[in-house]
Amino acid sequence: MAESETHPVIRGVLRSIGMLNPDLSDPLHAGLVQALTDAGMYASPGKRLTAMRWVFAWELRAAGETFAKAKTAYEHHVDRRTVQLRAEGEKVTRAEAEQLARAEDRANELHLVYLLAEQRERAMRNFLSTIQSAQDDARTDRADARAASGAHAHGYDGGA
Repeated sequence: MAESETHPVIRGVLRSIGMLNPDLSDPLHAGLVQALTDAGMYASPGKRLTAMRWVFAWELRAAGETFAKAKTAYEHHVDRRTVQLRAEGEKVTRAEAEQLARAEDRANELHLVYLLAEQRERAMRNFLSTIQSAQDDARTDRADARAASGAHAHGYDGGA
């Protein structure tokens, strides 16, 4: 399904959470669109948020795994190069060898992958928190509507 085929209601929901241009080649975006489609066009805001929260929770798990693997790959590379540099003919301290290892292009590439994975994981955690806040707001709105309806049913209209 192309972004242009995404139902306008779903595009509106995604815009309301800051996703202005969903990219359906991105598993997170595709998962959110599918979750909202599965929830139905007439789902309450709370149900929509819950559906999105489940998608984010699963994607956060995957992002955490990617982050852990990237961090491990970077640290392993630096440690391995540090040992190699110390084993070579020239005498260097561990700190010097580690600094040389970190300065290599491959270490820089791995470090960037690690930092980007960390940032994605952190952003997803923050977004989950935002969704929780929106769910709390939706719950409050429903409670306020019930209270207003009950007051109206008992004749407390606020009229003169």
